[in-house]
Amino acid sequence: MLRGSLIGTCVLLCTLAFQSCPTTRSRSFRKHLLEQYRLSDDDIDYIYKPLYANNFYISKEDGEKVLYLKDPASGKETRYVVNKVHRVVCLSSTHIAFLDALDETRSIVGISGAQYICNKDVSDAVDVGYESAIDYETLLQLRPDVVFAYAIHGQSSDYIDKIKQLGMNVIEIPEHMENHPLGKAEYLVAFAAFFDKEFRAIEQFYWISRKYEEYRIKARQAAIQQYRRKMIDSGYTDIDTLNGTFEPVKVLINAPFKDIWYIPGIESHQHILVADAGGILLSSKPGVNTSVISTEQAYLYALQADFWIHPNQFSDLESLANPDPRFAEVPAFRDRHVWNNNLRSTPEGGSDYFESGAVNPHLILADLIAIFYPTAIPNHKFTYYRQL
Repeated sequence: MLRGSLIGTCVLLCTLAFQSCPTTRSRSFRKHLLEQYRLSDDDIDYIYKPLYANNFYISKEDGEKVLYLKDPASGKETRYVVNKVHRVVCLSSTHIAFLDALDETRSIVGISGAQYICNKDVSDAVDVGYESAIDYETLLQLRPDVVFAYAIHGQSSDYIDKIKQLGMNVIEIPEHMENHPLGKAEYLVAFAAFFDKEFRAIEQFYWISRKYEEYRIKARQAAIQQYRRKMIDSGYTDIDTLNGTFEPVKVLINAPFKDIWYIPGIESHQHILVADAGGILLSSKPGVNTSVISTEQAYLYALQADFWIHPNQFSDLESLANPDPRFAEVPAFRDRHVWNNNLRSTPEGGSDYFESGAVNPHLILADLIAIFYPTAIPNHKFTYYRQL
């Protein structure tokens, strides 16, 4: 029988702490289980009920630990009985980062795309290939207890089906489909379930979330102070009436990729990070989906931008200006306010931003705040960003 309770002191502490956290909790996870058996949310014996992630939860059923995962694109929900594992294959670099945070890199026997992985602790793991180029024979020889995989909506996942057909236990982790940065990081608890480290992961996530909130508050305070100085300089005298008002810095993101300029949606994790750092992404549309603008439109937005971040593969200003010299005249370029997230990367182009950044949104946020408001975090040492 399923009963409504939270187990473990860590879960209780985490829940109480977040009740006072101003960041909005994610939407509730619609469960087929509840609909099928006409149960309410209170009828589930939760081991862990996420606070930010929308697409997983862990319950206890008939003495077994069960992980529920949902693919938000298709709506498909999958139930996995979780047993402790010792040998795992990670088909995404983010999986490696989660296991590294749990001190479980020794459990990783196979990886995908070794040349793109920043973590040196998995250098002894066997590279099993990438998607359609998976070496199935090598994968079988590794005898993994579980293969952590991922699927991208609209792209073929035949290789995942084939791995399953070979009799291997495949778990498709949808952390990349979460919208909130802390929702992605919360999958630390989902991975921890396979190593009986849930309580440790809950404590780690609680710490990450608190640091994230501390940085978010620092950004807001810095933005308010900057706006007050601006108003004083303009001759405004009734400062006390501003009541915490501030103007977010304007941010241009990305650069043309095959002549297409992509802009993340307002509800995307990237926009949330920028907003929590005291900025606003120019041309970002409502919703989570990425929109497309022309280079001409991007140029008009660039004329307004205070900062320019994530200019694709470019690592210096000269190269960035070559495709379209007009962009060398925009304010962010002239003022050298152009930053890329490739400070930690491999020679082949793998980026730790997309690897360990999934577990460390607080460090990404701190970097962005230090870019937008340089005095907000004194003596800040950048983790993922570098100035072009």
